[in-house]
Amino acid sequence: MVTFLPSPSPPAARHPGATALFCLPGAGASAGLFAGWDEDLPATVEAFAFEPPGHGLRTDEEPHTDLDALLADLMDAVRPHAGRPLALLGHSFGAVLAFELAVRLEREGAPVRHVFPVAARAAAGRTGSPPGREPTDEELRARLRTLGGTPAPVLDNEELFELLLPALRADFALTDTYRHRAGNVLDCPVTAFAGADDTVVPWAAVQAWGACTRGRFTVHRLPGGHFFPFSHRSARADLLRTIAEELDRRPGTAPGWPDTPETE
Repeated sequence: MVTFLPSPSPPAARHPGATALFCLPGAGASAGLFAGWDEDLPATVEAFAFEPPGHGLRTDEEPHTDLDALLADLMDAVRPHAGRPLALLGHSFGAVLAFELAVRLEREGAPVRHVFPVAARAAAGRTGSPPGREPTDEELRARLRTLGGTPAPVLDNEELFELLLPALRADFALTDTYRHRAGNVLDCPVTAFAGADDTVVPWAAVQAWGACTRGRFTVHRLPGGHFFPFSHRSARADLLRTIAEELDRRPGTAPGWPDTPETE
C-alpha cells in the first residue's frame, strides 16, 4: 500500500534497492489521491504520498501560506529516506513543489534519480503575481469547478466546503504568487506527462519543463483531462509503467525514445 508521509519511522524497503517515489498532490488536494497506485507499480518502486498540513489526515494543522515553510516540512518528511534512491512526482502545482524539493535535495548532496511533473505548468518562467485581495468563497468554488476533480456534492455542501476553505486559500495563494528563482535548474532527468484533453494546462506549458533540467527530458501525452491519473485507470497504469521503466534504466544507458519532447 502507499505510505503516507509524514510517518513515524521509515519503513523497510520492499525490495533491495527499491526507489522511493514521493508523490505530491496539487492545490486543494490531499495524499489520498494516490491511494492504490502501488497496485500498478513493480516491487522495485515504493510509493509514498505527502500529506500537506491542513489537508486530509492533517486537517487539525494550519496550512502553510509560505513556500519555504512548506518545503521545509517536505524536506523533514523526505530526509529519513535519503539513503535510498529517490524520485519525485507532483500533480499540478505539486509538480512545482517536487521541482523545488529536488533543487534543495541536490544542493544537500542527496541525488534525485528523476522528477515526474504531471498535468502541470513548468516551474521555469513563472513570475507569480503580487498578493492581492482574498478571493470570495464563490470565486474559490468556481475555480474548483473549472479545475475539475472535486465532486459536485462536496462543492455544493456548505458544511463540507467550509472545512476545505482554509487549505484552499493557502494553496491557491502559494500557486498564484510562485516565482521561479533564476538559476534553479535540476541535474536529474525530467519526464513530464500531460492529459490529452486537459483544458487547464496547455500542452506548450508542459513541454516547457525541458527548461527546468540540464538532464534528459521527455514528455508524454495520455488520455484524459487535468486529473487523468485519478479518473482513467488505464492512463494511470500507462503513466506508472512509464515511470517504472524510467527508474529501471541505468544511468548513462541510451533512452528508449529521443531526448527531444515526444508525444505518445
